[in-house]
Amino acid sequence: MLSGSGAVPRDSPGTEQAGNVDQLRIAVDHNEAEAIVADSRQRTGQHRAARRGAAALAVLMGLGALLLGATPAWAHNALVEASPKKDAKLSEAPAAVKLTFLATLKSDGTKLTVTGPDAAVASGPVTVSGKAVSAPFTGAAGGVYTVAYEVLSKDGHVVKGSYKFTLTVAESAAPSPSPVTESAQASPSASLAAASTAPVADTESGDPWWPWVGGATVAGLLVGGVVNLVKKRREKV
Repeated sequence: MLSGSGAVPRDSPGTEQAGNVDQLRIAVDHNEAEAIVADSRQRTGQHRAARRGAAALAVLMGLGALLLGATPAWAHNALVEASPKKDAKLSEAPAAVKLTFLATLKSDGTKLTVTGPDAAVASGPVTVSGKAVSAPFTGAAGGVYTVAYEVLSKDGHVVKGSYKFTLTVAESAAPSPSPVTESAQASPSASLAAASTAPVADTESGDPWWPWVGGATVAGLLVGGVVNLVKKRREKV
């Protein structure tokens, strides 16, 4: 029958190719979808990383602003070195008192005064050089000295303060003997000359007497020995 002979079998080659094409399209579409999803996820991760980086940068910038805002307070002037040092005990008077600060000083408005134990000023004219201020020390008496300072830095900051140090004076040495006058120096030589020119005693002019005394002593000892010997012999007889 024509109707039966005109039908197309289901498993014909054309049908299989069409099915394969459909499957291939589905696979391609699936791969594209996965690629799109992966790309979307990657972009999302990048966006998140970028947001995190921006947040971290904002935090760092905020901290930097805080630090920069606090820098002027930290940069205010301060005393960093003093000569003589605080509470120092010196056996000799220093030539000068010198203070060194953190910031550069201005001559106008900078003061340095040293007061002695008698409340008298013991310092000379003030000299400002860079970050240091100094003044010659004029004290001499032993005791406690007070260093008072008021300095003005170039940023307009004023620093005031004071400290003390002690100057110990050694005990006075024993008075040196008075210088010998020329007359006193000449008297010993004159006395020696007089002694050399004086007449020699009579004992030197006559015979020496000590041999006679020695001889008499020896003779006495001999006589005593003989007498003792005779007595012993008589006692034996």
